[in-house]
Amino acid sequence: MSDEKQNGKAHKEAVCPSKQDKLDLVQLRADIEKKNSPEFWRSLEELAGKPEFQEMMHREFPKGASEWIDAVSRRGFLKLMGSSLALAGMTACTRQPFEPIVPYVKQPEDVIPGRPLFYATAFTLGGYATPLLVESHMYRPTKIEGNDKHAASQGGTDVFAQASILDMYDPDRSQNIIHLGSISSWATLVAELKGALNSQNAVKGSGIRILSKSFSSPTLADQMQQFQKALPEAKWHFWEPVNRDNVYEGARMALGQPVETIYDFSKADIVVSLDADFLSAGFPGMTRYARDFAKRRDPDSEKMARLYTIESTPSATGAKADHRLALRAGQIEAFARFLLTFQSTVRTDFENTVGDKERKFADSAAMDLFNHLGEARGASLVVPGDHQPPVVHALAHAINEKLGNVGKTVFYTEPVLASTASQNDSLKNLVGDMRAGKVDMLVILGGNPVYDAPADFGFKDALKNSNIPIRIHLGQYNDETAELCQWHVNEAHYLEAWGDTRAYDGTVSIVQPLIAPLYDGRTANEVVALLLGQSGVTSHEL
Repeated sequence: MSDEKQNGKAHKEAVCPSKQDKLDLVQLRADIEKKNSPEFWRSLEELAGKPEFQEMMHREFPKGASEWIDAVSRRGFLKLMGSSLALAGMTACTRQPFEPIVPYVKQPEDVIPGRPLFYATAFTLGGYATPLLVESHMYRPTKIEGNDKHAASQGGTDVFAQASILDMYDPDRSQNIIHLGSISSWATLVAELKGALNSQNAVKGSGIRILSKSFSSPTLADQMQQFQKALPEAKWHFWEPVNRDNVYEGARMALGQPVETIYDFSKADIVVSLDADFLSAGFPGMTRYARDFAKRRDPDSEKMARLYTIESTPSATGAKADHRLALRAGQIEAFARFLLTFQSTVRTDFENTVGDKERKFADSAAMDLFNHLGEARGASLVVPGDHQPPVVHALAHAINEKLGNVGKTVFYTEPVLASTASQNDSLKNLVGDMRAGKVDMLVILGGNPVYDAPADFGFKDALKNSNIPIRIHLGQYNDETAELCQWHVNEAHYLEAWGDTRAYDGTVSIVQPLIAPLYDGRTANEVVALLLGQSGVTSHEL
């Protein structure tokens, strides 16, 4: 037993170099004071430069740990697996039918057989564009990356853009136009709507309702204006399950009008996130923000940016924060009011409704923000979360103004989306018209509101129980909304169609196809053109 204890003690001393001999703390303190720039060390042993520490690091991260120790290399293993898969695939090969092959009449420029081609396009999520550079092999898109020549992404993408190529090849995609459960055609739909559109033109479109997702396309926005001008009694509604209602309403409260708020994380020394997950996919401008924020997080730089995160649920942004406070979503407003009134005599109820931990965190964050004003005014950021109520956004605008951030790290532009009206109110008004029997033609451009609209709005019941004569759904899937419509039009994927869209900073990107529509799908532009009497116009012509 005594031998085992001695062996265990010897092992611990071998693992921990500090057990072998004591450190000279006085000398270490003197070494630290001599250094001008901030540095970081894993332990005091690394600072002292002891050989025992280097030995321990070698044991923890030995060279060649990622390499195989046997004779088979990784490349050899991949060759073996590739050969086996190729041989397995040959067993299923059959002779292709005889077809005459015609060479190029005119050889395209810069086309080398076997080499990939790259095309610039854009992916839209929530109405905001992510500029892309898509790799194509044999005129088929195969890989998506960010467009490094576009300021809005600088080569970055998010998980939704990366995965969007899978939607195009998804075998469950809608492949036909469906009418009452049977396969139909675009020509049949055009003929079916001709009489109904003539009747609606006589009453200025009072019975037509369009429900679309959020969009920033200048072309579709122009079509919307043409539609409202041609049919002034018709109504265009918007619904996005994750929308920007709170953002725009908060801007109205603070600034008097809806604006698009753009942040410059590259110039911010201190960032305070009020339940804003700006490093996760779905946040407008996330790819640019993540890149700029990462540049300021270099531990070897003279001024590494600090991040304070106050959030109600764990997030990617909170995981990277220097200081994180878990707070209920309903308490974020009180925290924001505390920051705004920190240097005034006005006191809020925040101190009385939270514990000592929360009060200390709030004091530290506020002192860091406002003490920084003397060093560099306008070198901080307060970012509110999209799902926070409008008052939190208004408070964030006021705090950024007080800190001098506007014009330095915070910029305001015209809204990117085509409509800044409340989408919640818009959908409620549509449901009211449906129940009142005011709708004769309902056209749903994308999305699945039957599935993702709040149940208390009653959209599903109104659509299911209504007697709307014509209900048309445009979508990539035959989903819950399509099942409650007489017509379902299969939508073209963005890699199959022409279009345009805008990024978070307002820049316009062209959406160009990399492949002909696999299932002869249609776009929202073409459906709206049909309602305007332009049934033969393509998305490229629009």
